[in-house]
Amino acid sequence: MQLVLPRHLRPRREKIFGPAPSHRLDGNAKARVWASANAYNSANRVGRQHQGPLTWATLRVLRALLWRFHSADGGGRCFPSYERIAAAAKCHRDSVCVAIRALEDAGILTWVNRIACIRRQQRDLVGHWVTVFEVVRSSNGYRFLDPLAAMRGGKSAKSENPARPQNRDLKSQGARLNGARVMQKDALQGEPGSLARAKLSPTERAAIVGRMDAGTATRADWVAWKGSL
Repeated sequence: MQLVLPRHLRPRREKIFGPAPSHRLDGNAKARVWASANAYNSANRVGRQHQGPLTWATLRVLRALLWRFHSADGGGRCFPSYERIAAAAKCHRDSVCVAIRALEDAGILTWVNRIACIRRQQRDLVGHWVTVFEVVRSSNGYRFLDPLAAMRGGKSAKSENPARPQNRDLKSQGARLNGARVMQKDALQGEPGSLARAKLSPTERAAIVGRMDAGTATRADWVAWKGSL
């Protein structure tokens, strides 16, 4: 109902203050967020709209946040100012504000208001210099909503990089990591016995090892490799 009402009639967004949230995303998670934005456009596009509810400027803002500013500090945080986003997305500062609101309405991201305590010198009523502490609002801290993580009940989505913490946890639980795929041991069960017990020749073994190193090994390669151990 809120999306149908004009923006000036919708209830104001509750302001949440705090530090910038830390949420690591690999390249595949960022691609899912980008695909989710395009899917939202396709599902909600009406007549006389070139893209959909998310305009070209909004998509440029999202692209700059994802691949320019996210995790720029190495800690999975994203807190650029409107001016820096506008410079990277090549749009006006006001367009950045509208784009971020549209992205939150689409369920792509959310944010918190970052605050900072600054100290400055000023003269009091009698002309003496005094130190004044002031709490000011700095930039926003953005957090992207991975659609795959939402489907899994809020758990972190499975990263396709074997070095990521999610895959390290899976490996400790018995998962076998193969390049961009995560294969559980129980998935290799129930294969035909003849294939699992087949012995590999040196040529076949070298070919399978080469495909494993290149990350192009198939399920049959893993089954044959397991059967030859």
